[in-house]
Amino acid sequence: MPIQIRWDRLDRRNYDARNIAAVRQGSREGTLIDAAHESDLITGIVEGLRQRATFEGGDLQIAYIPTERLATIADEPIENVRPVQTEQSNSTALVDQKFVVKLYRKLENGINPEVEVGRFLTDVAGFANTPALLGSVELTGPDVQAAVAIVHAFVGNQGDAWTISSAALDRFIDEQRLVGAVDTAPALEEKAAYQRYMMQIGKRVAEMHMALASRDDIEDFRPEPVTASDVAQFIDRLTARAEKTFDRLAQENLSELDRILVEEIQSLRPTLHGLLVELLPSSIQMYSIRHHGDFHLGQVLVVRDDVFIIDFEGEPRRSLSERRMKAPAARDVAGLIRSIDYSVTSAQERVLKNEADDDGRLAEALAVWRDEATQTFLTAYREAMSDSRLWPQDEGENDGILRFFLLEKALYEIDYELAHRPDWLRVALDGALRALRNGRRDRA
Repeated sequence: MPIQIRWDRLDRRNYDARNIAAVRQGSREGTLIDAAHESDLITGIVEGLRQRATFEGGDLQIAYIPTERLATIADEPIENVRPVQTEQSNSTALVDQKFVVKLYRKLENGINPEVEVGRFLTDVAGFANTPALLGSVELTGPDVQAAVAIVHAFVGNQGDAWTISSAALDRFIDEQRLVGAVDTAPALEEKAAYQRYMMQIGKRVAEMHMALASRDDIEDFRPEPVTASDVAQFIDRLTARAEKTFDRLAQENLSELDRILVEEIQSLRPTLHGLLVELLPSSIQMYSIRHHGDFHLGQVLVVRDDVFIIDFEGEPRRSLSERRMKAPAARDVAGLIRSIDYSVTSAQERVLKNEADDDGRLAEALAVWRDEATQTFLTAYREAMSDSRLWPQDEGENDGILRFFLLEKALYEIDYELAHRPDWLRVALDGALRALRNGRRDRA
């Protein structure tokens, strides 16, 4: 944590998240603050990158490492630094609508995937639909290599796709409630507008995957064929995870509705391994690539009629080495589909807080929204995907791969919801069931 003393007496009556403690030097009183969003610090980071600065202390070195893109941005004094309030695990600031500066709150030893993938997409692959990486600040030493900060180009946007989805769903629901039918012109127009976003997301995700798989000559980004041994490991890991999740569900005190879903899941438990083998046969032809790793609607910025993909840091609960592992592109695709499901359920829950859906009409309308959004995303992804190594041409193989990773994601969600948001468990349970039910080719 960067800290600074501000020589103003600590005002305990007015809360300020930056304040840490009161300090005194003789008769002088001040406040120790978290300086992550202070203009002097942010200016120092940007200037350090422009100068390729290095600082040494003992065996350690702090290096400012810019990309070529930084030189294309005018070198002007920084005037406005605004914190991103929603950031939790790190601290992010928007700077003069030119830069986005993120400070990592936890220094992890190893290659940071956000820096690594950002450099590859910006400097090597030339992928245009992610904010350009402008540079990073890195700590190195005999036994340490850790990212301290990262700077991206600011991209003006209308918000992330989760926020856009929530607003669109709320408007759709309002139209449905006011008129009493889902096929009114305004409701259909709302759905059509949202489908266009889903189409663009599908296209850009396919292009992102092809960019990440575009250099066979760079080892860390070379696509690797999935072997029979790899498939066996995928299945064994998911089976072991599922067994632990099923055991945990059996011990939980659940609501009646959740318990019904859990009972159905438990009834499928004896056939789980066979289903996974059916979904992912050892002869399957696919490749593992570097991928996003934590992909959902919140990682997509809506920029006019286009979308940008952000935040390649990976799943924070995994180690850096795990986040850098290659995997089939379907893992990202599954993450986005599960996020669509969550956005629909979130909208439904907002309504049910104030009124009941006695005839089930709202639930039915939202299920149609979910399925159509999912299908639009998948269709656009398939049409844009021209690399058969990443998405096989055989529809049966594609369906099995996707259902496998949808189940993997849903099981992760079950564990998360049990630990943090029990009221949301039903969403994850329902997602797991749709992937588990044998004979169904449900892509939601």
